[in-house]
Amino acid sequence: MTEIACADPVAQSLLAWIAAEKQGIPPPAAATSLLDEMRLEDLVLSLLDLDIEEAAQMDSLADANTPFERSPECFNETLQQALRQLRLFKLFARTHDGEHHRSICPAAYNERIGEHYPEEMARWRADFRAMSPEQQMVATTIVWMYRSGPDSIWLRRVPCTWKASEALHYMRDTGCLDVWLQLVARYPGW
Repeated sequence: MTEIACADPVAQSLLAWIAAEKQGIPPPAAATSLLDEMRLEDLVLSLLDLDIEEAAQMDSLADANTPFERSPECFNETLQQALRQLRLFKLFARTHDGEHHRSICPAAYNERIGEHYPEEMARWRADFRAMSPEQQMVATTIVWMYRSGPDSIWLRRVPCTWKASEALHYMRDTGCLDVWLQLVARYPGW
């Protein structure tokens, strides 16, 4: 198996797991163990600050159609692809502020005054609950990226406590792991 050079143990475990899965061989026990012990939220939050080399390695394992670049433009293209591929447009809205991905935020929220709309938020959560698990997993990842951390506005009272290993297997099996990897790798901050 290819050696994954990476300083961060979480990123190293994820890269080793993905590389093994892509080669059709069992992932290293240490990688599996670490991913079994954490939730998807913790995995995503630990990957928000990937260095450029780790991000490039992750992107290279994602079978991307476009060359790797960590920029607002490139991330926005990947974000739009994820929203289209997984039909997540109900959960996200355009704002009048910002360019590229910064012009998108989770719906049911007035970004300018920092308040959510209770009736729209109830609809947002109902739409979220009605989605398939892979849609929920990618949507929560986008919300955590938007918040640059944990969230208690949109993700209260909705399912989002998956084990990281289970979420990765599920996203792989449903064909959305590559777009998830690209989101994580190309994330330039919100």
